[in-house]
Amino acid sequence: MSIVKHVIGAMLIAALPLAAQATAPAPTFDFYLDGGSGLTDGVSTAPNFTSGALSVTVRALKSSGAAAQVADRWDGLGVSSGGLFEASEITDGEALTLTFNKVVTLSGLQFSQWENGLFGPLDKATLSWGSNSLILGTNNDGGLLVNTFALSGVSGTTFTIRNTGGLLSSFRLAGISATAAVPEPGTYALMGLGLIGVGLLVRRRQAA
Repeated sequence: MSIVKHVIGAMLIAALPLAAQATAPAPTFDFYLDGGSGLTDGVSTAPNFTSGALSVTVRALKSSGAAAQVADRWDGLGVSSGGLFEASEITDGEALTLTFNKVVTLSGLQFSQWENGLFGPLDKATLSWGSNSLILGTNNDGGLLVNTFALSGVSGTTFTIRNTGGLLSSFRLAGISATAAVPEPGTYALMGLGLIGVGLLVRRRQAA
């Protein structure tokens, strides 16, 4: 099905919008043309990637929910479920889980082999974190090789990207734009009150 999908995508690629629908953030973790494993897939259970003070561990899930291996190739990360002719892309129902070493704010996700389609999204995914979820469809920058989804209000430590596009849908994760989350002003206020309380308690004990 993946071959059929890419033939359809090639036929429709001229119709994809060239104008960006949103500001495309630069990837913090770039898996596209990064050297990876070259033309063929290298597979591993839970690869870890580091960028400055941030690191992310990627895990793969089959459509059944069972664990799979992460496939790493020149065009990004996919899911390798071990099938003989399996393309190791993220296909219908499969997912990648991203676990960061600290709370981060996601400002963008980049995908390769993503086709928007003429009459609606040929590729579609759901991004979920905590009790929140966001549908990824044609709401991207319309890139020809890599499609970027600009995000806002997406913060946490663990995120799941699941393909919900159907049998013809397949793509790869090409990049992640993330920054360490900055505590809200209210959090700083609570921390300040806590420090004041600790200080008062120490003075009271010293005076006793």
